[in-house]
Amino acid sequence: MKKDRRPQESDSPIEELRIQRTNLSQAEFAVHCGIPLRTYQRWIAGATEAKLTPQQWKALMSVLNVQSVDEIPNDFAGSEGVSL
Repeated sequence: MKKDRRPQESDSPIEELRIQRTNLSQAEFAVHCGIPLRTYQRWIAGATEAKLTPQQWKALMSVLNVQSVDEIPNDFAGSEGVSL
C-alpha cells in the first residue's frame, strides 16, 4: 500500500496514537487491525461510535504496542466529533 504523505494532524486521540506509535498510513493501520478504512475514518471523525470485535481489539493493541486497555482512549473521535 502507498503511504499517505499528507501532513497528519488530528484531534482524535486514537489517530494521535497511530501517528506517534506507528509509521503506518490510515489504510495500513486499518488493514492491520482488521477494520475497514472508511469505518476507521468515521470513528476518528466522530460520525460513528467505535465498536470493535475482540480480534480487532487485540490487533489494535498489538499494532499500537500497548500493554493495557487503559492506554487506549475512551473515545476515538476528536473534539469536533459528533456526540452520539
